[in-house]
Amino acid sequence: MIFKKSCLVLVGLVFTACGGGGGTGGTVNTSNLPTNSSIKVSLTKTSNKPVSKITHTVSSNPNKIHPKAICGDVSKAEPKVTVSYAINQSVNTVNKVTSNDTSNKTTATISGKITFDSIPFKTGGRLGLDYDAKIVKNVRGATVQIVNASGTTVGTTTTDVNGDYSITVTEDEVKVRVLAQLYKAPSSGESSWNFQIKDNTNGDALYVMEGSLASLGTTGTQIRNLNAASGWGGSSYTSTRAAAPFSMLDVVYEAIEKVTSAQSDAVFGSLDVFWSKDNIASSGNKNLGQITTSHFDGTALYILGKENSDTDEYDTAVVAHEWGHYYEAKFSRSDSIGGSHGSADMLDIRVAFGEGFGTAFGCIIINSNLYLDSSGTRQETTGVFSDVEAGGSRTNPGWYNEASIYSILYDIYDSDNDVGDTLSLGFTPMHQALIGAQKNTAAFTSIFSFIKVLKDENPSSAVAIDALTSNESIAPITDIYGTGRTNRAVNANPLYSTLTEGGSIGIVLDYSATATSTDNMLGRYNFVKFTISNPGTYTIDLSQIAGSAALDPDMSLYKEGSTTAIAEITNEGTTDTISVDLTAGNYRMAVIVYTSN
Repeated sequence: MIFKKSCLVLVGLVFTACGGGGGTGGTVNTSNLPTNSSIKVSLTKTSNKPVSKITHTVSSNPNKIHPKAICGDVSKAEPKVTVSYAINQSVNTVNKVTSNDTSNKTTATISGKITFDSIPFKTGGRLGLDYDAKIVKNVRGATVQIVNASGTTVGTTTTDVNGDYSITVTEDEVKVRVLAQLYKAPSSGESSWNFQIKDNTNGDALYVMEGSLASLGTTGTQIRNLNAASGWGGSSYTSTRAAAPFSMLDVVYEAIEKVTSAQSDAVFGSLDVFWSKDNIASSGNKNLGQITTSHFDGTALYILGKENSDTDEYDTAVVAHEWGHYYEAKFSRSDSIGGSHGSADMLDIRVAFGEGFGTAFGCIIINSNLYLDSSGTRQETTGVFSDVEAGGSRTNPGWYNEASIYSILYDIYDSDNDVGDTLSLGFTPMHQALIGAQKNTAAFTSIFSFIKVLKDENPSSAVAIDALTSNESIAPITDIYGTGRTNRAVNANPLYSTLTEGGSIGIVLDYSATATSTDNMLGRYNFVKFTISNPGTYTIDLSQIAGSAALDPDMSLYKEGSTTAIAEITNEGTTDTISVDLTAGNYRMAVIVYTSN
């Protein structure tokens, strides 16, 4: 068998092809796919022994966010952006104090405004970035440190919504340092977070912007303003791209605001966003900037930054899209297996919802129906232009199409009613559905599981929600398993097969009738569900029952509410068997089949 670990995506893989969609990758040789064949899946109880827990054969969860150390004093290894600032007073020369004698020190209140250059898209959004139309924006919620001549932090504060800061210190000479960090300490009953923008090509160093050492003077007050410039020189970048980290930080600030508007005590934990001017769309060593594309890898965000190729630091919808994947992993759940995807593709339902959600969530964060992704020479091309509200002439609309899904989700949220859209639920009901029943659904996460809970929790909006799905050729959704599909019936009769204890089911395989060029396309996986009432040891058997070519079936098994496979079969052979201890509850299985050599 030739397609095993390198292309099988059976267990909660990371998102590897986001930030614009499309493209190819993970391609499967379609001549190696079975046609007019069948396999049998059986479930047999082999022991009545009491079971107190599931026996896991897969212990790691790639979607778990690992907390990072909270940033304290900034190390000398961090890249520093030195920016001039104005002191609105006469600056007196004061000799540096090297002893503990404070007689030459001044107590003064330093205040100012921290800003960055934001680069918008050209009018209409289709011609890339417009550096001539830069907008100076406030750096909100960022950590500000006052540092003395010996490099010791003598004061710390945070910028407000206007980018303003103010802090009183006693020193002689100090400089202002701004960290590309949003931090709020944990406190009982309150929200908390720690987001940092770092350089993956420089030892994961935190980006900072700082001014020069200057005397505090004698008046007791000083104003020191700092601006992070874009570094654009007219036709190329000619100086430090100081604004880039703060542009991405601003998107994260908006995301925090959106989530906390729905849940005031949301605990975000820690997340690193890695960006470098050397981050390029090629695979390899991330420490060298070879990040493949902007993506969330299950623990951190990686954002493209290569000039004249693809830069995403000003593509706010792209950054927000990837942050949306983090949000799913942290607060909700995603069963997406990742892979390449495009707006016209017929995708695995898990991928379709994951990518559709990411795009919709990105637009929700930035409050825009336009998803724009710049690229090319001088960033003058809009590689992706999507109006998430545009429908009607969509290619392959339906429950397997990410564009259909992002249109539905955005219309649920927004207050602009258009054709077939009379709904304006806002973000809070969506958030409650995502962190509740969607997170714990017994099915794989999809448009079906989400819409079902949203209708259940907002019954007065059910008719309007059905109208939105109907606009995208999706018949009314009545359960989490997608029962009653009428389009792409070859892949949905049924979408899930039901297995019973002591029974078996047959799965007919004819991949020639489906979009199966990659493993994340519609029809490559078959879904099975079953319920265990009596705990015990069970045997799951996969075997070929029809077809001339020898088949190799593989599977992954999950319990409701979990993204971690509790058992999997990836062995070569036409018959595969596994024994697993199962507790009472609902289970779901993803089955994929290849032909053997």
